[in-house]
Amino acid sequence: MKILVIAAHPDDEVLGMGGTILKHIDQGDEVFVCMMTKGYEPDWTKEFIKNKIVEAEKVDKFLGVKKRFFCGFPTARLNTIPHGEISKGVRNVINEVKPDIIYTHSEKDIHEDHRIIFNSVMVASRPITENKIKIICFEILSSSEWNHKSFCPNYYVDIEKYIEKKIKAFSIYESEVREYPHPRSKKGIEILAKKRGMEVCIPYAESFKIIREFW
Repeated sequence: MKILVIAAHPDDEVLGMGGTILKHIDQGDEVFVCMMTKGYEPDWTKEFIKNKIVEAEKVDKFLGVKKRFFCGFPTARLNTIPHGEISKGVRNVINEVKPDIIYTHSEKDIHEDHRIIFNSVMVASRPITENKIKIICFEILSSSEWNHKSFCPNYYVDIEKYIEKKIKAFSIYESEVREYPHPRSKKGIEILAKKRGMEVCIPYAESFKIIREFW
C-alpha cells in the first residue's frame, strides 16, 4: 500500500503522525511525504532554510520514508497564492505517487496554511477517476487545540511501540523543539499520545479524522 503524507511545514509530519508512519513502514507500506511550504528570506536566514532541508532528510532516513517532495510555496503566505495553483501542486504529487491513503491537516486548525492545504487536498483528490483515495486528517500540537473548533477524532492508531522513536524523530528538528509546558515539547508529545491512548484504553495513540473512505 502507498501512503502519502501532505503537510505544511517540516515537523508537521512527525507531530501529526510520526508513530503511524513508523507503523505503516513496519507493515511493509511505502510512505511518501509532501512538504508544501518553505521559508524565505529575509524572514528566515539562508542558513535556517538550508538547515530545514537537511533536518528533513535526516528525519526521512530515521523513519524510513521512501521519498519527500518539496512544493516550495511560501510559509505562512499560502493565502497569497491562487488556490488552483496549490491544488495543482498537490495533484502533481498525487499523480506521481498514486497513493491508497492520503493523510493531511485538519480543516479546523488555527494555522491558515493547514486549512488551505486541506482544501487543496480535497480538490486534488476528487473521486472522479478510478483511483479512489482514502483521506484522513491528523492533529498538530499548538494548532489543532488552539483553535475554537475542536478536533474530534474517529480513528485511533496504537503507537505504544513507536512513541519513543517518534519523539526522537521530532528532536531532529532542533529549532522546533520547545520547553514544556509548550505543547511542541518532547513531554507535550508524550502527554497527547497518552491522552489519545486513554480515550481508547491503550497506553499511547495517535488520533485522526477519516474524511473519505471507499469499500
